[in-house]
Amino acid sequence: MAARIVDYLLDTNSLIDAHTKWYRPHVFPSIWQRLTTDETVGMTSLVYAELRYPDTPVNWAWTAFRENLLEPTSEIILAYSQVMSWVTTATRWNTAGIAQWQSPDKADPWLIATAMVNHQAIVTLDGNGHAFMPDEQAFSKQEPKISAVAEQFGVPTLTLYELLDKMHLSL
Repeated sequence: MAARIVDYLLDTNSLIDAHTKWYRPHVFPSIWQRLTTDETVGMTSLVYAELRYPDTPVNWAWTAFRENLLEPTSEIILAYSQVMSWVTTATRWNTAGIAQWQSPDKADPWLIATAMVNHQAIVTLDGNGHAFMPDEQAFSKQEPKISAVAEQFGVPTLTLYELLDKMHLSL
């Protein structure tokens, strides 16, 4: 079954942080139900693979998205190569920072590539959803942040709070 094309892609940290810090499912079940049923929200297979703990969001994600996980296509693979080429040549991160994104299991660059190809926005709390780009020649040892790199490719990002606001979800 082909995955549906969605407007918003969830990042791993937006789910884990929401689950463990702000929106525990037993206290805020309406949030998790809405994320499950809203057809504008989706997940990539690589984000799902990054979800290893805690068990509750892993099980929730499997139930909510397993039939509609977005998989890399040839277009996404090409976009991934563009993202990684830019990250490795941008002189903004040192080797240690870049290495964190070079693992084939790291969802962040794949998430940006998927959003580029499908014209989607990424829901992330990485860098609080709006990270600053290190200066050129800064060679930061921190890993690149999704929102900073996504901006270079015209991919919008928003926080989970901003997504819930767009959904007009109130408790």
